[in-house]
Amino acid sequence: MKKNIPIAAAGAASLLLLMGVAYGVARKRTDYVKGYIRRKVEKGTFKIKNFPDPPQSLLKKHTFEKLDVSHVNGYWIDREKAPNGVLVYLHGGGYLFGPVELQWKYIARLSRHTGKAAIVVDYRMAPEHPFPAGLEDVVTLLTTLRSTGQLPDNYVLLGDSAGGGLAVSTAYRLKEMNQPLPKKLLLLSPWLDITLTNPASAFTAPKDIILGFDSVRKAAKKYMQHHDPRNPLISPVFGDVAGLPPTLLQIGTAEIFLWDSRSFVQKLANAGVPVQFEEYEDMFHVFPLVPFLPQSKKALQAQVAFLQS
Repeated sequence: MKKNIPIAAAGAASLLLLMGVAYGVARKRTDYVKGYIRRKVEKGTFKIKNFPDPPQSLLKKHTFEKLDVSHVNGYWIDREKAPNGVLVYLHGGGYLFGPVELQWKYIARLSRHTGKAAIVVDYRMAPEHPFPAGLEDVVTLLTTLRSTGQLPDNYVLLGDSAGGGLAVSTAYRLKEMNQPLPKKLLLLSPWLDITLTNPASAFTAPKDIILGFDSVRKAAKKYMQHHDPRNPLISPVFGDVAGLPPTLLQIGTAEIFLWDSRSFVQKLANAGVPVQFEEYEDMFHVFPLVPFLPQSKKALQAQVAFLQS
């Protein structure tokens, strides 16, 4: 069911809320967009609208097919392109909400540029369904589609923010189960450490125009509840990264999550995992979802090259 969520109630889920606002400020300078976002966050009155179904504006460009796999829901995008590969997308939203319109448009755009099909996974979310419900949904969908031959070997797992963290957690879980891993991981501003205990995060927190320590911690509490926050399936930065697939991680330098991403990338490199790490100067959380910014266009080009290599 579609619903509007006030910023104050959304807490850390505000990570995606203003991407939609930024999208509406068509073709403005990056600095203007960032200022616009900051003002909206400070006012705290913007509403988030969930889009459990694809927006009408995409229906003329893409084909959509509902998924129901062992009671896990989602959508195929351009399923006929599945032989070229499948982008399995886990949306962000602090594990509390989503997908939103801008996320639908992002994954449709990436599907179009790569010539690959995509799946948007409608995993269960907190607080009604805390950890490990969402993780179980993603693993169930992947293993079932793989066992029935509906998901080819050359699928990619990608996600933004909480969805990026969930993508890594899913890879860990598949590895524990001795299941085939995705061919690649694509992570956009991933939330990798739910504890937020890296002291270096304080250096970039004042620059983050979307996320704050308080809001992120509130979302974390709703998601983990009584579980250990250092569990690698909750905070992937603490996990064993050996054997993970080639990974592209993109993040802005004005993000709370920057330092956790740097730590994670170092772990990948130390473990011999092929990793491509891209920092975008002074950019905000999940900026690649805003299509008209120069930095977003550059990030998309890098994503397409990584996925097609």
